[in-house]
Amino acid sequence: MKVIILCLLLLLIRVGTAFTQDDYIQRLGTEFIKSPEAVGLSIGVFNNGKEEHYNFGTTKRGINLSPTPTTLYEIGSITKTFISTLLANAVLEKRLSLNDDIRKYLADQYPNLAYQGQAIKVIHLANLTSELPNWLPDKPEVFAKVAPDSIPYVLLKIQESYTQKDFLRDLHSVQLNAAPGTNPRHSNVAAQLLALILEQVYRQPIEKLVEQYITQPLEMDYTTFITNQTRPMASGYDAKGRLMPYITMQNSQAVGGLTSTTSDMIKYLEFQINESNEAVKLSHQKTVETPQDVVGLNWHVTKTATGDRQLWHTGGTFGFSSYIVFYPDQKLGVILMANESDGTTQNKLVKLSRQLIEHLKTNKSLYVK
Repeated sequence: MKVIILCLLLLLIRVGTAFTQDDYIQRLGTEFIKSPEAVGLSIGVFNNGKEEHYNFGTTKRGINLSPTPTTLYEIGSITKTFISTLLANAVLEKRLSLNDDIRKYLADQYPNLAYQGQAIKVIHLANLTSELPNWLPDKPEVFAKVAPDSIPYVLLKIQESYTQKDFLRDLHSVQLNAAPGTNPRHSNVAAQLLALILEQVYRQPIEKLVEQYITQPLEMDYTTFITNQTRPMASGYDAKGRLMPYITMQNSQAVGGLTSTTSDMIKYLEFQINESNEAVKLSHQKTVETPQDVVGLNWHVTKTATGDRQLWHTGGTFGFSSYIVFYPDQKLGVILMANESDGTTQNKLVKLSRQLIEHLKTNKSLYVK
């Protein structure tokens, strides 16, 4: 009888621990979704070989349609980590070198893509230090005259008719204000150029390369660029609750055009956490360090207060926000995706992830699923 009672007590402890874990994450997600701006939220957790999914809110305002692990979101600039993984693979296959002058892969002459004799190298495109502008065409005067609410539509209109030929033409007008390789700064132009170079060395479009080297081997069946996506998507919104357009600019897909789900992104997390893959390992190596930032190949590489190695990237589009963070040495990672975007959403996702990760680390030895 004592044995039976002991077994029952142990079972209650195990079940109680699992519910406590779920309850905490449920509280975090529920609190996030209480914000007036929030619409929907999906969280995927990869924890030492196990995966968890948590979903909150709705995929479309005005409809009670909860997201699921296969709900599709735009992942924005997290797309750039897929491209840098392809770059690492190209380096290992000796198709190019990180220290190559990018002009080696451009048909025209671009003397302007150097500063006082210091050329932009391939590595600078992937570690944010190229000194290239954020967008081409670079027309800040156009947006200065536009109401903030209209900027997404003006940018889309400009970019949807903007071809690769236009991009390469306007690249001649770029002027560098500092030497490449020192100051990390966001540049969608750098991401576009990196994709263009990879297409040159592989003789394949970037969509095919992502499929061949990443999504197909990992069986990420839902993940593709928005211009090729045939499945229904979650609807994305701005802070005022207005429905936002998708990132459909054909020439800018490598900048932030991938769509995915938490079920697929957990596969991507597991792939990135396993550094036995040489391309993954290379993409995680520090390439530039400043007091403000440490960058590998598009991945931000930092340490927590307890010394744990942490890699992360944010993603934002007109109507979606996302955050991916993982700890290779702890075999732990989280993906968070929301179908709302404003100036604070990504910071809220980062804060939520820190709370979640801290709880997972604190309760790792107790948690039973």
